[in-house]
Amino acid sequence: MADKEASVTLHEKTDLPLEAPCSPASEADERDAKFERRVLRKIDVRLVPVLGALYTIAMVDRSNISVARISGLDEDLGLAVGDRASVALLVFFVGYMLFELPSNMVIHRVGAANWISLIVFAWGLVSLGIGFLDSWVSLAVLRAFVSPFLPESLVPWDRSSLLTQLAQLGAFEAGFYPGCVYLISSWYKRYEVQQRLAVFFMTGSALSAFANILALGLIQIARTGAGGYKGWRWIYIVEGALTCAAAVAARFVIVDFPDSDRNASFLSAEERAFVRARLAADRGGDGGNEAETRETVTWAVFAATMADWKVWSFGLMYSAGAVGVYAFLFFLPLILRDGMGYSQELAFVLSAPPALFSVVEGLAVSWLADRARLRGPFVVAQGLVAVLGLCMTGFLAAPVPRYVGTFLGEAGVNGLVVTTLAWQANNLRGDAKRACATAVMITISGLGGIYSSLVFRQQDAPDYIPGIIAVMAICIAAVIAASVSIVVLRWENTRADQGKTIIDGSAEFRYTI
Repeated sequence: MADKEASVTLHEKTDLPLEAPCSPASEADERDAKFERRVLRKIDVRLVPVLGALYTIAMVDRSNISVARISGLDEDLGLAVGDRASVALLVFFVGYMLFELPSNMVIHRVGAANWISLIVFAWGLVSLGIGFLDSWVSLAVLRAFVSPFLPESLVPWDRSSLLTQLAQLGAFEAGFYPGCVYLISSWYKRYEVQQRLAVFFMTGSALSAFANILALGLIQIARTGAGGYKGWRWIYIVEGALTCAAAVAARFVIVDFPDSDRNASFLSAEERAFVRARLAADRGGDGGNEAETRETVTWAVFAATMADWKVWSFGLMYSAGAVGVYAFLFFLPLILRDGMGYSQELAFVLSAPPALFSVVEGLAVSWLADRARLRGPFVVAQGLVAVLGLCMTGFLAAPVPRYVGTFLGEAGVNGLVVTTLAWQANNLRGDAKRACATAVMITISGLGGIYSSLVFRQQDAPDYIPGIIAVMAICIAAVIAASVSIVVLRWENTRADQGKTIIDGSAEFRYTI
């Protein structure tokens, strides 16, 4: 493979006349291009679709509380009393934030297929268990981290608490998303990765858009009197069982990191060596022949990552997108039914088209961003689209233009997420730092989930104007952070071009603007 890579470099530098199309050099280039396309197709087929399908399940399980609330959950568990709804939403993110970084610290060691399938199965069991809850106990959130290790007689709170289950759901889901982002960014070159991340993320957004329609079908089971359960219980029971089944199947399909011998099941030795060589060349290796080595996430790496201003800037941009995504997930059905006056059935159905539109817009933007090799300007544009859509949703009077605003709002915030993910992955060298930074950024976004849970208060129903304003504010902050980052990164690249600095230990590496 070293000979192949060296030959490509020599062919690229050979100054041959254009009228010699059948020269050995051009034929070798064409063979290498076909070989590269074939390898990428293999990776695309095995990696992105299965992770996108699992992410769809995660989105469905995470957002079920919104449709469950208008299907009897509020009445059965008293969730509409005071701030209980906000607390029930934010407690998910406590476990989510605490376990993201530790998960990315062990995923490489345990193996991506083993780790991801295990945590998907675990949260499937928790989601299924939510269907059997019958009480609300605020103190029970502590049980999510303590009482599994205590005997029943020493646990002073109800083990069947909604808060307990939601916190556990967050703890188990914590490792999934950052692990998938880390895995995908480990397989592709810097200007290939946004399209793949967009397909992964937007697959979840597109298919989970139909979750409310599926939920509408599942609550019909209650009308048959099966088990004596209300409709919201069947949503969790059936979908939790499906999650567990999907986790078992995924164990045999998910690929591992590029340096793993487990990938021999779908890539030859030559193909695996080619993948590692092209990644090394893209990330500023020594002439393209020094592969990026597998590194362990240590406290020193963690401290260096936390001291990097880029991580915090990207974290703010990503959090802005996450705040908007969670706001639409958790509250759009309620706004459609109670704020815009649509029936329960229409509220279920009408929540799907904005999410589908965001997929089309997000994929188009990702294609353009990879083609232009730019990230920052697209982050700014997506943030402005989100602000415009939120203005229309919050401040127009007629239901139809308000509903049109949800299309722009969802497209903007989803676009912020995928573009920021790619921008951060493009600007970090080193396997360990990339794993750590991905987890830190998504952990910071957990604050966005808590933020959206708190600013959309029950007393502001049905229009939730203060909550919409709060989402607009953080989107504007993301636009400002992106604009400043563009200027600083361009300045750093200029200094590197002038020989005044070396970026991340590589004289060849340049930041993506």
